[in-house]
Amino acid sequence: MKNRIVACLCASFCLAAGPVHAQEQHASERMVAASPVSWAGLWVGESSFGPRLRGPLNLHRSAAGSWIARVQGETVPVGRSTAGNGAIRWSFAFGDQARFTGWQAQPGAIIEGHWLQEPGPVQSQSFATPVRLEPAGAAAFTGEIAPFDQRVSLNIPLIAEGAGDEPGTSRYRTFMRNPERNQGVFFRIETATADGDAIRFANADGEILATGRSVEPGERFTLFFPRFDQVFDFTRRPRSDAPGFYPRRWPEAETQLVQPVSLDDGWGTASPGESGLDEDLLAELVGSIAAFEPTVLREPYIHGLLIAHRGRLVVEEYFHGYHRDVPHDSRSAGKSLTSALLGIAIRQDAIPHVDTPVYPYFGGVEAFANPDPRKERMTLRHLVTMSPGFDCDDGDYDTPGHEDNMQSQDAQADWYRYTLDLPMAREPGETGLYCTAGLNLIGGVLQQATGMQLARFFHEEFARPLDISHYQLNLSPTDDPYMGGGIRLRPRDFLKLGQVYLDGGVWNGTRIVSEEWVAESTAPYASLNEEDDYGFAWWLRSYEVEGQSIDTYYASGNGGQLLFVAPALELVVLIHAGNYSDGRTRNAFRDRFMRDSILPAALAAGPAGG
Repeated sequence: MKNRIVACLCASFCLAAGPVHAQEQHASERMVAASPVSWAGLWVGESSFGPRLRGPLNLHRSAAGSWIARVQGETVPVGRSTAGNGAIRWSFAFGDQARFTGWQAQPGAIIEGHWLQEPGPVQSQSFATPVRLEPAGAAAFTGEIAPFDQRVSLNIPLIAEGAGDEPGTSRYRTFMRNPERNQGVFFRIETATADGDAIRFANADGEILATGRSVEPGERFTLFFPRFDQVFDFTRRPRSDAPGFYPRRWPEAETQLVQPVSLDDGWGTASPGESGLDEDLLAELVGSIAAFEPTVLREPYIHGLLIAHRGRLVVEEYFHGYHRDVPHDSRSAGKSLTSALLGIAIRQDAIPHVDTPVYPYFGGVEAFANPDPRKERMTLRHLVTMSPGFDCDDGDYDTPGHEDNMQSQDAQADWYRYTLDLPMAREPGETGLYCTAGLNLIGGVLQQATGMQLARFFHEEFARPLDISHYQLNLSPTDDPYMGGGIRLRPRDFLKLGQVYLDGGVWNGTRIVSEEWVAESTAPYASLNEEDDYGFAWWLRSYEVEGQSIDTYYASGNGGQLLFVAPALELVVLIHAGNYSDGRTRNAFRDRFMRDSILPAALAAGPAGG
């Protein structure tokens, strides 16, 4: 889902001087001239918006026999009901802050479910995170809540350019880096002018976008951001304390790769050298990322790089404060996971085949607006190959099916119905156009076909078999997981999706999707950007490396969320990045990393089976 903080953090900011807090800083780290005050340096403003409820969750039965849930000292009553198969459903809510829905196979068994947190100021949709409640005696259960954290880090470098146009002023070149959403692409500050205790930020046209006020001259200034209804306190930061701006604190220490650690998550590990890869070539790539010095906005913003070779994790490197336990936004790379869930349902015979018509699952064409005989011919194959025929094109804001139009309207909260109501513009299968709404509709089919809530289907049929215990499902207004992208998975867990496909649909001996589904999914069916470049929600791309043509297929998401599979080299690669709404930069480092470093390093190990 495209989660909008705001188009430009509000067009006009306000002069303000909110509360500030003392901060120790070594004299050698200060960059203040005697007179006038120098503003040159890196300035960082950070804030956390919760959510507040987190940590231990306990259920217990009261003396009166009713059940009670407790989090951080707060208690609420628990609802229980029995399904036809004897399973028990559990539910409770902490006002408008969060809710829990769960299921239990039988009394006394483990309770599994999801914690649903409400939208926040940073990400404007709800999230569902898994919760596992273990029995703790005869009348109690205990578990842990790990919600999505709503955090913001704004990083503004001020690079001195001399005196300003007015007497007594100084001028600086600047831009803003924001690891969570890359908001500098929208809040396009390019210059700053310091005038006494005020600093004004302007765009390329000289329009003033924000004015900050110095609270501690040369050391601290404040900006009020109406979008968050909060004053941000900006302080000077050295490289050692600015992960939102610099990739690593101490890049000079990155002289060799460290073998990934072995965890209880299904991954075996090895060093790149042990796997036969060119370790020097990969170390050079990682070192160049770690030592990167940002100078302009549109430069690579790499968060993570993971590589698996011949079934073992051999590279696991993180930057900008990210690490293995932080679920990362997948954006549209999550569409490939939607394709996998469809393959799971077909393998289980919940859905006959990929050419099954769509509308019968929802009551037929006549139940929706804009009835059209072409809708009767629409199948799941058309949805998963971006060719449903709807008037839907994410590259054209004038189409009613554009993802932003669907998400921004409030007349229809049910996005499945919104999509089914769309008018048709062409025959299904005739033309491939990027249509996220159509991909998301697959989630509605899965719920209807399996008779399970989509979140539970994902948990039981994908997450659990792949040893995935922590994730964050972004939700639609009707609390349905959004299948158009945006699920947050820990990097090692998202990498597993690529390994499943590389191994013909199997994860560590457990069949997830059929081998036939993998072959079908990664064959060309549509031409979206280039000829025959799209399969079942997988992109197809070939690279010329050392005189050889290396075929790959990959999941791709806004910002640089890239999951590559190169079958001939037994290679799976995951790149996470923060270049949101900057496809030019993403595509440049995508091809440079793969063509110049990663694929050549894998060629050193020889072909598959070598």
